Amino acid sequence: MSTNETGTTHINFHVDPLCPLAWRTALWAREARQIRPIQITWRLFSLEIVNRQPDAQPDYVNGYGWAALRTLALARRLHGNEAFEKLYIALGNAAHGRKEDIRTREVVEASAATAGLEAGFVEKALADDSTIQDVIKDHEEAVKRYHAFGVPTIALEDSNVGYYGPVIHSVPKGDAAGELWDHFLWMLHNDNIYELKRDRAGAPPFGPVSA
Repeated sequence: MSTNETGTTHINFHVDPLCPLAWRTALWAREARQIRPIQITWRLFSLEIVNRQPDAQPDYVNGYGWAALRTLALARRLHGNEAFEKLYIALGNAAHGRKEDIRTREVVEASAATAGLEAGFVEKALADDSTIQDVIKDHEEAVKRYHAFGVPTIALEDSNVGYYGPVIHSVPKGDAAGELWDHFLWMLHNDNIYELKRDRAGAPPFGPVSA
């Protein structure tokens, strides 16, 4: 069940560490978790797969974001959801806080070290072809189960309905984070809501933001 006897709401949260929109939403979810009973299970999604041309041959080592995705997959497999989150935060701070290129091996390796993963962890992830399948499995589940087309995609653990969003500009803190969660949770439970969107024209620039 998505909400257990203690009142904790369990969500699946699909991310690609390259996405600045998913990053902001993830930071908000972590803020809301401090004051609301939320358990986040981090899942993967590949923007490279979404944008891949039909005749293109994917590069799962140096290709668009794959080193980071595969390292996240191995971190989760070997060390669990918490290790995934630590690495995701390290990657996000690098990419969306300091504007470093996490498509490069060096930045992914530095992020892995920041997250407390052992030396050689990125090399280990890239040498293990099953990490490719781990990413693809998460991605395909999001597409098939939630009809996901991008990130952030969030769904209740026991639901086949996933929402893209919320897309936010700034990360709410404290009570504001909890209030946004309350409204979003209501929408997750409402079978009659399919889409809610506004134009981004005139929005402030999406500048750097760190955890």
